Amino acid sequence: MMNILISGADGNLGSAIVDKLKSEGHGIYGLFGKKENAQNPEVKFKKESIDLTDPKASSDAVEKANNAFGEINGAVLTVGGYAGGGIKDVTIGDIHNQIKLNFDTAFNLVKPLLRKMPKGSQLFLIGAKPVLSANELKGVVSYGLAKQLIFSLADIINADFSDHGISAHVIVPSIIDTPPNREAMADMNFDDWVKPQQIAETISHYLKHPELREGVIKTYGNM
Repeated sequence: MMNILISGADGNLGSAIVDKLKSEGHGIYGLFGKKENAQNPEVKFKKESIDLTDPKASSDAVEKANNAFGEINGAVLTVGGYAGGGIKDVTIGDIHNQIKLNFDTAFNLVKPLLRKMPKGSQLFLIGAKPVLSANELKGVVSYGLAKQLIFSLADIINADFSDHGISAHVIVPSIIDTPPNREAMADMNFDDWVKPQQIAETISHYLKHPELREGVIKTYGNM
């Protein structure tokens, strides 16, 4: 069994990942956005409320996670957010806001995690399908630029830490079937969307097979 840090543990995707990995007996250190959701910790499910845009708070959380479990050898970083808009519409402020939400919240955890992660550890970051196609990217410029940094971060980790046996994966979902997405796109076929539980199953599979170092993992559902 592994000890896994999960950010966005109270989100639609994060909570599904927590449920899956917890059911398999892993130790979970969950980082929550809302204080009320971080109540009632368990022996193998520690909880903390945190602002992940704060580098020191993020570093302190990683230290607490290591102290709680002895070591952290897996991390799933799910925090992020979406914004639309083409290059004629977005402002530099929009871009910075998306970077803060999608990249800073990951990087602020990645840096302290890499200091102490043992050999064979795995990190899972959440990418975005539009980044893989310029035609899709042109309508989500600020979001796409922020998520592009996630792909680059994973590439750097895999290049810099390959000798240490630490690997980074970017999960690339299509539209995730969540209540907010259903509300925002009510005219679409929800059956085609990838379910949070499917993404959780994919992460579970790769945790069991650390020899798989694919980097980019597409989870598209029926799309």
